[in-house]
Amino acid sequence: MEDELGVTLFVRNHSVIKLTLAGERISKHVEKMLNEYHLLQLSVKDYIKNYSQKLKIASFFDMAIYGITDLIVAFEKNRVNFHVESQECDHARMIHLLDTRQTDLIIGYREFFPQGEEYHSFPLVKDKLVLVANKNHPVAAYQTISLEDVANERFCFPREDSSLFNFYYDTCRDSGFVPKLTLSDVRLGTIKRYISEGLRVTLQMHSCASNFFHEPKFRLIDIQESPTLTLTILTKDFLLSDIVREFIQFAESYYGIDLSCEQQDVLSPQND
Repeated sequence: MEDELGVTLFVRNHSVIKLTLAGERISKHVEKMLNEYHLLQLSVKDYIKNYSQKLKIASFFDMAIYGITDLIVAFEKNRVNFHVESQECDHARMIHLLDTRQTDLIIGYREFFPQGEEYHSFPLVKDKLVLVANKNHPVAAYQTISLEDVANERFCFPREDSSLFNFYYDTCRDSGFVPKLTLSDVRLGTIKRYISEGLRVTLQMHSCASNFFHEPKFRLIDIQESPTLTLTILTKDFLLSDIVREFIQFAESYYGIDLSCEQQDVLSPQND
């Protein structure tokens, strides 16, 4: 600092260091700077405290089918000066929000999530794939089928989440056929109407299908060697705040999941 200012600030001898006249004059400004820095620290702490009263969660469309909405409401309900900001989007968008710190955690299917040491995943529920058809469709007479048995059927998959669409499509490809798809870009409500008239079949995860196609006119048919997807919470090292840890532990308890030793270590406060 002395070199930069071009003055001597301290008188130095073997046993004493004291301010010069220039040093005394400058010390008044330094004291003001330290006070301002202290106020800055208090402001940042206040910001962090207020921010910690908000939890940002991104999840996939129709998250209510797994009880995620009920989970979030139950977590927020009895907390004072706290709220959850939730967003529903496709898996690609969720991952982007997490990587750019626009959300604290995401809830979706583990099989569509990235892998890496910076990510921490907490599986909650495993779900299987089923075929949905009209009750009068010949295939509805069976409890379980091979997808090869419906290779000639006309399929319709929702496209709002490209990861799920590709999963349905690739499952058919893995069974030895390319599904016959229309170019329709529609949601489940429209697909449901087509199936109710026997014009289409679709693939859905069981939880979604049992929730959305619950009327007697529909049949949910198990698939031999059905692939599964795992509902999972994903977060990153730098997002593991106390409130994120509390939510993950609450979710594990809510779904009746026992934490592994590794997960307990991740959620332990000493990992801050």
